[in-house]
Amino acid sequence: METNKKSDMEIKFIYNSTQIKEREALGYAKSLDQHYINEIDLEKETLTERHWAEIATALKVELKELIDENNDYYQDELKGKDFDEQDLLQLIASHPQIIKTPIIHSTRLTRFIKSPYDFNEMDLAFEEIKKHLANKGESDE
Repeated sequence: METNKKSDMEIKFIYNSTQIKEREALGYAKSLDQHYINEIDLEKETLTERHWAEIATALKVELKELIDENNDYYQDELKGKDFDEQDLLQLIASHPQIIKTPIIHSTRLTRFIKSPYDFNEMDLAFEEIKKHLANKGESDE
């Protein structure tokens, strides 16, 4: 049963390890109580087009809103160009450095992280979800 509980509380932390603030945010994410953090460093790993589409849907944003318009690659190569959804998916999958990061993604919560301190609020939110499920008899505990 322990494995199910762990996967239920798995949080994917999508970030770029070349950014110091994102590494700091990862440190805060790892401090979350009773959650398994699955690190996805976009400098070392890639996500598929399907993953990016799912993340955009979970964030309730259009694909173009995943893009950091301040990114050098965006500024030099993409600024002012129009892309359809499929082109955007291919672009994001092949150039993940243009993504606004960090992002946390779990079965219950997906959001952009603006500050490492966002995790204090999120840990409370996850705890509230856990209590709510336990109250309804839906928890694995």
